[in-house]
Amino acid sequence: MDDWLKEFDAWDKENHNFIEELHEHNSVLYDRFLPVYAVLESLKQQTQEGLIDVNDDIDKIVSVGLEFLHDQLDTCKLLIDTKFKGDFHQFLEYDQVVSALFFIDDLKYELEEKKVKYNRDILEKLEDELEELMDKKQDIKPELNLYVDDQVNIIIANKDINMYGIVDIFSDIADTLGLELYQEDEILIGRDI
Repeated sequence: MDDWLKEFDAWDKENHNFIEELHEHNSVLYDRFLPVYAVLESLKQQTQEGLIDVNDDIDKIVSVGLEFLHDQLDTCKLLIDTKFKGDFHQFLEYDQVVSALFFIDDLKYELEEKKVKYNRDILEKLEDELEELMDKKQDIKPELNLYVDDQVNIIIANKDINMYGIVDIFSDIADTLGLELYQEDEILIGRDI
């Protein structure tokens, strides 16, 4: 138990400010990382308060969550350093592209795990197109997500496949833990009585 708490604390000290920056800038990457991060934070707190007993399931959740966050945040930092020459704000202009690339990685993993037939050529072409957007600092069109979705539908031969990635799993765990991940702003139309 102490090992993963120490590991998460060390990781959090190194990356907390980065996650907060993503949040403050309303990055789509923050929304991607939030379910995993919130679950790990909650498990840490509940463990320290003695509210839950650490078991194999908790260990597995923490292990998978830490690996996910570690890999993806390190990739973000590498992109900032290599493709954006350390410019965090320029990186944020392409956060939607980075998120799409992460989604494609998730998709490949799921397809391989489930042994689903898919068109590798189109998938690689899509990855190349997204990489090129960042490399050439091209404008991001508003319909990028629709384009990625259309390409994914072409890539997957079996339309009946049900994708359920790590972000989805951790969103469900967060729901089970009673965590409210996303707060919607209330909009008042008319006068408040």
